[in-house]
Amino acid sequence: MKTIFKNITFLSKNRFIIFGIFLAVFVIVQYFTSRTFLPSTDTKDLWFYSGIFMALFSVLFIEPYYTSPKNVITNTIPLLLVFLSIKTDFNNQMFWWSAVSVFLLLLLASIIAMALDDKNKSPDHLKNRVANTLKNLVVIIGRGKVLYSSIFLYFLLTYYSIQNFYTLILFVIWFFIVLIDPKQIHNSFSLVVKKENSDQIGEIFGVQSRKIFLVKLFEDRKSIIKFDVVKFRYSMQDTKDFTITGIVFDTYLLNQEKWAKVLQLGHSKKENEKLEKNIVYKISDSIEIDATNKELKVDNLVGIVIENSTIGKIKFEYSKKNDDLQEGDLLELKIGNKRLFYQVIAGSTEKERLEARNETGFIEGEAIQLGEWQNDKLSFQKFGWVPSINTALFKADTSDITVSSFKYPQYKLGIIPGTSLPSVVDLSEAVSHHMALLGVTGSGKSFLTQKIIEELLQDTKVICIDFTGEWKKKLDPSKYQIISKDDVGTYLDGVDKKVGVFELPALSNTTDVLKETQSFLENVFNYAKKKYDENIPVKVALVLEEAHTITPETSFLGDMGDYSSNKALVNKMTQVALQGRKYGVGLLVIAQRTANVSKTVLTQCNTVICFQAFDETSFTFLGNYVGKDMVQALPNLKQYHAVVAGKAVRSNMPMIIDLRR
Repeated sequence: MKTIFKNITFLSKNRFIIFGIFLAVFVIVQYFTSRTFLPSTDTKDLWFYSGIFMALFSVLFIEPYYTSPKNVITNTIPLLLVFLSIKTDFNNQMFWWSAVSVFLLLLLASIIAMALDDKNKSPDHLKNRVANTLKNLVVIIGRGKVLYSSIFLYFLLTYYSIQNFYTLILFVIWFFIVLIDPKQIHNSFSLVVKKENSDQIGEIFGVQSRKIFLVKLFEDRKSIIKFDVVKFRYSMQDTKDFTITGIVFDTYLLNQEKWAKVLQLGHSKKENEKLEKNIVYKISDSIEIDATNKELKVDNLVGIVIENSTIGKIKFEYSKKNDDLQEGDLLELKIGNKRLFYQVIAGSTEKERLEARNETGFIEGEAIQLGEWQNDKLSFQKFGWVPSINTALFKADTSDITVSSFKYPQYKLGIIPGTSLPSVVDLSEAVSHHMALLGVTGSGKSFLTQKIIEELLQDTKVICIDFTGEWKKKLDPSKYQIISKDDVGTYLDGVDKKVGVFELPALSNTTDVLKETQSFLENVFNYAKKKYDENIPVKVALVLEEAHTITPETSFLGDMGDYSSNKALVNKMTQVALQGRKYGVGLLVIAQRTANVSKTVLTQCNTVICFQAFDETSFTFLGNYVGKDMVQALPNLKQYHAVVAGKAVRSNMPMIIDLRR
């Protein structure tokens, strides 16, 4: 019963039904007053036509929401033509001339208002002020309700008695016509479509690259916001079997009209969806909203790919429901059936010009391609093409990826920020081909070095050259032993898995320091070469912390005493980097600034871990390892975040990782 009542209520608000009722009442009254169903052209019957026009033009069809000068013209022209045709038969010539004068003035004022209106000038300009004044005047007087009511009442009171029963009926009908709220009536007879129509938000105006639809919002839809879930049928879509689903990606005002960009994210094959083509519908049912949000991954949406993207790096317009994107975050998108991952490296604010007077701001992000995740290889493999413009980009959800197990010498440096995907390094290759850890103080170099040393002790002799005495403080006393240059052979042949600590004299930037270091390194190199020649090679990792002191760049040697002598000493030490690898001697170079460290040594490091850095020298040098795009991320790295790249890293692309344990 309740449903039946709601259906009756709905149908009673249909504008066609309402007009049919008015027409029927007018015809019945006409019949009982003149014994004919159709009115004559006699002046006294003009109440019939004015009443029909009042309901037809004013309330139900022409002016359902507002009146404009165009509507006033539409209202006055029919009346003017009727009055001109009955001039000779009209008894009251004064009223006739008065009415025609009003019609002509309204018509002229409406045309002038439309001609003066200039959207290229401000509302305060004289032309626009005059136009607005005329507009306000004509829409008050020229509304259909006002004009046609005047004519209707005049002829009714002039030619018929107020005490007549049928006249009273017409007065009541006129009263109800005036009271009608046009916003509460509609065009549809379908009870099913009613709900859909109540969710209509706008009409598709254009399409950008098949993914972004430009929608002109209806004037009475003011509450549309970003990330509202929508659905629609597009007249040019390939098949009629599905409904396109997406979200409101952006909204903006243009020429005093509200517009929206709708991003296509998927489609639905829900049966019996009667959606008008090219009309966008907001999904309002809470259950359907939740289901659609989950299906479309709206909460994970980051933005869309924009112009000037390349194979290796994409640019994207940032638009996220929860503003939680950061440097290093992993993103994903689809190219065909390929699931590709990208990593955020930068962001900036940009402007988009909509037209001559309108601009809108947005955030432009940059992300480098890591590629497809290869679980069997524990790494990303680069994909050789660029995604289409307006491709949807999501914050990666890697919960469905089960990482394969691995063991030493494979070592988990860290993870991709916000995921469980590991960054794996081969420690044997890292040491044998030398590795550098670079970054400012407090960024996490020493912490990571200790963890790597603990792993290396499984099959490698680790010697820390201790210039400041820090290593004795960092290491557990039970896990290291002090060695001298004369103890090299004994330590390397020993079975204890302890760290060897070689202490340098308590001197700073002197030739003596270089001599001591050079002598020690030479002993290590010679002994390793001897064991190699005996076919019983050893594996040695030399940890050079404060590398600028131990192996300084030659341009800084002039401040350390005899330049020629010091340069010769540094050259001898660099031979370890150049030749030591052949005999099982690898370097772990730790430095704050690349400018102060021997470039001969650094360039031999085939694996690099870059923590936060600020100096231009480091950016220039590291650009050769990690690429110019990734270098721009270095100043913004968090503590324990680093860029890793090189031969030992199980990835063919540099990437940002989280090294925290």
